[in-house]
Amino acid sequence: MSSIRAELIRALTRGNLALLALMTALVAFAMVKAGPQGHPAVQGFKDASIFLATFLMGRAATTAASDYRAGTLRTWLISQPSRMITYAGKLAASLAVACIGGLVLIGVAWGLSALLGPPVAAAPAATMTGQFLLACVSLTLFGHATGILTRSVPAALTITLGWILPAEAVLSGSLTQPDHWLPGLLLRSVTDGVTPTGMTAPTVIAHALGPFLILEAIALVTFFRRDATCSTDPP
Repeated sequence: MSSIRAELIRALTRGNLALLALMTALVAFAMVKAGPQGHPAVQGFKDASIFLATFLMGRAATTAASDYRAGTLRTWLISQPSRMITYAGKLAASLAVACIGGLVLIGVAWGLSALLGPPVAAAPAATMTGQFLLACVSLTLFGHATGILTRSVPAALTITLGWILPAEAVLSGSLTQPDHWLPGLLLRSVTDGVTPTGMTAPTVIAHALGPFLILEAIALVTFFRRDATCSTDPP
């Protein structure tokens, strides 16, 4: 718990607060613009959701990789009784930041929805909250694992953004039902309120989280087997 608390305190930086402000502004812009386009305000939030989760993915990748570049990971390893506790604390903190940030954005969205039009009913609001948090958690796992594996902020951001944006778009043309197997496309559908044909809530969760949990397990193994204090960034 001390590791998680320390990481959460460290997350209270101007950069992270600026990121939250930027995402809040994006929510407001998307919801205000939805009306003139003939859509309810909440549709604007749905449209922006995957981009908000992508911002959180980038934050997780940057945080995980920057400890190697800055050399602060050595201090964390010395202050904790085991590498497992260090790893788990950092991962839990990244997930907590993603969930807290997601809930703040959800609160802003529901407040604006009530101001700009009829408020969303409780059941649909709860469903949309769960869908958005699933995207936030899934992409945060992706960003964290990639940061650990690459130990380089530029490489981690290139891989995560490259996969979620162009790579999945290219692969989708050669796969049957790509939104079943490409987690980024699946999460985009889910945050838009569309469940792919033939999928249920448990299978959606499994397909969204499964690839990134496997990647996280690989990152954990490398964290134990490789020198965890060396960066691959050039000096």
